[in-house]
Amino acid sequence: MTVTGEVMLDKYIFALAKQMGVKLSKIVIVDGKEVGVLDVHLLKLTAKGQTVHVLVYQADIVCLEKRKPCDRLDSRVRTALERLQVAIQP
Repeated sequence: MTVTGEVMLDKYIFALAKQMGVKLSKIVIVDGKEVGVLDVHLLKLTAKGQTVHVLVYQADIVCLEKRKPCDRLDSRVRTALERLQVAIQP
């Protein structure tokens, strides 16, 4: 993943989390791995001491870099943030 892709992904996730009312304290992007013909990256999203993980595809990050809509990335990140919301509820 390029530095530009990583920065754009961070900004995208923080903005989406803000829209959903989740205050993320940290995003960790684990180096990608080839799984068959796909490059995947593991994201660790943390808020209030709780962490959820989500796999994202390199192709989705490329779409983000090219400023193209990527429904799969949006869906995966929203689902992870929803799981995080459930985890941090009292």
